Amino acid sequence: MMRQLAILGGGCAALTLAVKASAMPDMRITVIEHPDFAKAQDHNWGCWAVEGMQNAHQMARKTWHRWAINTEKKAVVQSAQHFPYMAISSAAWKGHCRITAKRQGVEFRSARVSQINQDQTGFNLIADQPLPACHQIADSRTPDIPQGIMLQHFRGIEILAENPVFDPDCAVLMDFRCDQSRGIHFIYILPYSPHQALIESTIFSPQTEDDAFYDDAITRYCDDIIKTGKRQVLRREAGVIPMGFLTQRDDRLDAIGGNGGAIRPSSGYAFTFIQRQIDEAMLHYQQRGVLRFTSPHQRIDLWMDKVFLAVLRHRPDLAPTLFSHVASALHGDEMALFMSGLANYRIRLKIIMAMPKWPFFRALFSGSGQRV
Repeated sequence: MMRQLAILGGGCAALTLAVKASAMPDMRITVIEHPDFAKAQDHNWGCWAVEGMQNAHQMARKTWHRWAINTEKKAVVQSAQHFPYMAISSAAWKGHCRITAKRQGVEFRSARVSQINQDQTGFNLIADQPLPACHQIADSRTPDIPQGIMLQHFRGIEILAENPVFDPDCAVLMDFRCDQSRGIHFIYILPYSPHQALIESTIFSPQTEDDAFYDDAITRYCDDIIKTGKRQVLRREAGVIPMGFLTQRDDRLDAIGGNGGAIRPSSGYAFTFIQRQIDEAMLHYQQRGVLRFTSPHQRIDLWMDKVFLAVLRHRPDLAPTLFSHVASALHGDEMALFMSGLANYRIRLKIIMAMPKWPFFRALFSGSGQRV
């Protein structure tokens, strides 16, 4: 008997699941996207090419085996032999997934879903156009973001610079040589050539800023720090990512992606964890014939993230030192594994030993379990 699966949303998680359609021969799959979703800007997903990321690695716009974390006091450069950092174009990746999913029989519908009713046989979706009833719903819609939660918010430009100031073999994951008055603020650079790079102004704080703040930070960095000379803007991107522990949007449904806890709380990274979440669901389906979604994070990592976020919230001035210490304690491949949720206890112990102890003891014993 064919079962109807509805996937709500048209982003990374929804398409990652839809492209697996041929592995679910008893499922008729419909992806239901909000009409406004087509207006989404192209942007980069940054992550590491660890185990399980081979398909994404093949589609990466560029990879880097070296990356830097810079502060006012020092620059730390990490080198990876096995797991490079990579940038993936969201438009290219989603376009590929859509074409592949359609070839496997997935239907795409554009609709505004206003209500979801459940009965003994499944679900009925009330929308501005008729939608088929379904037995199961995978919900990738954005969850509600609590007031006051830590956010990672950014605005960036891809530029052609007059001067050859970029090292195309070394990405800059964090450069803290910028205004720290609004929160934990750093510049992020993905260099594609000596003259071309994506430059982002990124802040960790509970509130976003006016566009002018990010733009001014990038201008000052380009003029005063790296001295690009004249610049041609090729494109822009911006975003807001919650950094914390979120509650899924509707507990009657199967939550996936950010709605299903796939965003790494301490970093905002999601792409790798979405791939892992869907891969684990497909393995469960192959073994038991049931599509079941779980968190892609290990409990120890979530606990460490909770304490780390508590420190960042209460002592944002320590952020450059903390990130620099982590980078100094690990080599590149260890950093890639930790950031991708694949660290062993030896790597975690290295990180713990590199941290200043008193701020973490205070966070640990003064309510790190509170909302961060």
